Amino acid sequence: MEAVSEWSPQQVLDWMTGLDDSLQQYIPSFQNQRVDGKKLLTMSHQDLLSLGVARVGHQELVLEAVDLLCALNLGLESDLLRTLMGRMRAAHQNLSSAVSQRRKNPAYQNQNSHQPSNESLSAVMHLITAAKSVLSCLDRSPISTSDLTSTKSTIIQLCLELTSTVQKDLTVFQMEEKILEVSQALNAVCEKTVQMTSDPSKREAPCLEEVHIPNVKPGEVLGLYIKSTYDGLHVITGTTENSPAEKTQRIHAGDEVVQVNQQTVVGWQLKHLVNKLRAESGTIVLVLKKRPCGTSGFAPAPLKNLRWRPLLVQ
Repeated sequence: MEAVSEWSPQQVLDWMTGLDDSLQQYIPSFQNQRVDGKKLLTMSHQDLLSLGVARVGHQELVLEAVDLLCALNLGLESDLLRTLMGRMRAAHQNLSSAVSQRRKNPAYQNQNSHQPSNESLSAVMHLITAAKSVLSCLDRSPISTSDLTSTKSTIIQLCLELTSTVQKDLTVFQMEEKILEVSQALNAVCEKTVQMTSDPSKREAPCLEEVHIPNVKPGEVLGLYIKSTYDGLHVITGTTENSPAEKTQRIHAGDEVVQVNQQTVVGWQLKHLVNKLRAESGTIVLVLKKRPCGTSGFAPAPLKNLRWRPLLVQ
């Protein structure tokens, strides 16, 4: 799922169509000023005034919905960082494996050779690419308030050291030893960075899961019971027996509906979500925020100040 910070102006407009009816009048202003995801997430009262949103109540409605997107985006960025760290770890292991396999080869006798294998060079390249991706993620969207300046500089320095090492006039053995040393250090720094920028409480945090409801006929009842908070979180409270939703065996009470067929619905009015679901047919793809593993029952803490009653999506 794409991070909100990467949304195009059109994606912002598509999201706004599901907000409170009173906010629809401002869509042309957002369109004219080409508000993208990054601008949306940093929206302030002053920014809203420049967009013609003068009424305080309307400003609050927009900012409440944006707050939900900020929380969602933070989770996506954290997931992205963990994914990139996984690639980094794999690249380090591939490099170690390439060196190990080379040294096991009977042809590997001359430690004075100055020509590294293509496999080793390729592994180094993949390692540097993975490290740069981690660095870019940290640079683009800080996950915590920790000062990462020193850590970023260390990652850059280690990448430069890898690049310069393969260009030095060294024997293959010397080069491999140095590369493995730097690779290990780089992997350790990135691993520590991910731990430093991750909230420990998120180890039990909900995760996003894509669920496909296949072969939905036009107008067919999905069998979803949905309850919404006043600010636009949509929580499933149950499914109808033998309904398309129930047959997936992957939709449970407590799951939050985040997307419907690639359209983010966080912050939407419930009626707009219902209309979106009713308008879809064929295979309906839901992105759900699942409850933490190990929890049981349904006790949705955010369900206060309810604006709508639980609704069965027809």
